[in-house]
Amino acid sequence: MRLFAAVALAGLALATPAFAADVAVRPMAVESALQEKFTDDYGEREIAILQRTVARALERELKQAGATLADDAPLTVETTLVDVKPSRPTFQQAADRPGLDTLRSISVGGAELRARILGADGAVVKEIAYEWYETDLAFSNAITTWADAERAIRRFAHKVGDAYAAAPAS
Repeated sequence: MRLFAAVALAGLALATPAFAADVAVRPMAVESALQEKFTDDYGEREIAILQRTVARALERELKQAGATLADDAPLTVETTLVDVKPSRPTFQQAADRPGLDTLRSISVGGAELRARILGADGAVVKEIAYEWYETDLAFSNAITTWADAERAIRRFAHKVGDAYAAAPAS
């Protein structure tokens, strides 16, 4: 009997939320001031890397929240990268500064992102904002160029998934 109760409770914990609608995840936009930073310093190719990272994180979290991903969905998630700082020099930074040691140069990184969940009529259902930057080199996860930013993106995506799950059915 106890085993049956434990299995039933586990099933309830894993159940799909009541609000399970199709969702479209639009490609991440970049704030205009940050776009200049990519153009002048980080390099344009880094935007595509971060766009893929954001898309994958959002898709994973939305699926965990019970969403079905579809391009023609009634709900849309629009994301904007407001600010980002690398944990290691980018490819462009290394090319622009030949004396920069790309293996030993680390810094504290992170990111600031915003998202809007839009209904079928284009009205804003939820707005999510998140920013996180590492504050101590001792704790920086500077394995890759965007390691600390990736941590911020994962946390942001989790908040988007929570906002989706809590959104009222329309």
